[in-house]
Amino acid sequence: MANTGVNAGNIFHEKPSFDNKVKIASINKLRLNIKRIRTILLPLILMAFAGCSSSPEQKILPPYQLHFDAQPNVNDSAPLKIRVMLLKSKEEFMSADFFALQGDTKAVLGDKWVNVDQFFLLPAQKSHFLREKNVPEASYIGILAEYKQLNGKRWRISFPVPEPEEPAFYQFWASSPDELNIDIQVTANGLALDHQYK
Repeated sequence: MANTGVNAGNIFHEKPSFDNKVKIASINKLRLNIKRIRTILLPLILMAFAGCSSSPEQKILPPYQLHFDAQPNVNDSAPLKIRVMLLKSKEEFMSADFFALQGDTKAVLGDKWVNVDQFFLLPAQKSHFLREKNVPEASYIGILAEYKQLNGKRWRISFPVPEPEEPAFYQFWASSPDELNIDIQVTANGLALDHQYK
């Protein structure tokens, strides 16, 4: 048998060259970096999914004050009953009959009705203030004035629940008001809303 001059043992025990060492080091470093990236990305991905699945945070709105400014003798010298209703939508309220709303309001409006407050404006009373909390499920306010004689009077109005205006980006010092004010005129011809809420 011819001698090839190559020792078989040297083939298996030959030390890796410098290039091979660099390649092995690069591969190990890449594996370590991938592991680190996975460790960082996994919690972020889970947080993103959790954020998508959770419901958005409800905006907390400040309370509002209704200011009723009454003319003298708006109801033929009789007390005028005012009803303030919190509504999910205004369509049912605005289309319902006066006497139906005067009766069982909750039955007429169904699930669109949220809450109601009422008070009397006396003949000599010039103004009345009614403070209301912002209820998340209420989107509209409906106001009903039970005039003694309707005669074409505007006996009801509705408008969206007020929200504070966001200050401009350059008004960094500004903050939302602690209370929102709404002015309502009560006249012999009916109810009139301040122009900014129409």
